[in-house]
Amino acid sequence: MIRWVPLVAVLACSERPAAPSGLRVPLAEGWVATPTTGGLSVGPKGRVVATLELRSAEVPRAMELARVATAEGATGLLQDEGEGYSAVRYSLGGDRDGFLAVKKVGARTVWCASTARASSADVDDGLALCRSLSTEAP
Repeated sequence: MIRWVPLVAVLACSERPAAPSGLRVPLAEGWVATPTTGGLSVGPKGRVVATLELRSAEVPRAMELARVATAEGATGLLQDEGEGYSAVRYSLGGDRDGFLAVKKVGARTVWCASTARASSADVDDGLALCRSLSTEAP
């Protein structure tokens, strides 16, 4: 079951859209969201597995995200992109997987990234979360 959480903390950030609105964040069952400066930390209770951050940059191509991941030693890259969305899922060796994704949500650009504490299943849930971000009227 997906639980939608409005991100009120985002409205306090310096980057505001033309018309005020919230960000809907679809949390996987058992996940919680904790506001941070400029975004959120998300994951199963007691473990942060992904971060969401507001940035003013445009959505890069998946190939650009892949270059960043490769420069950090990632292998086994899977790229995905669509209208206002791009992502790369990668392996860091052993059983460690990760992702980097960017989505345009209304007037905002949200950058999502896994943390070192993310399992392979967490990476899949984090990518689904980032892809499903949407706006919410105030």
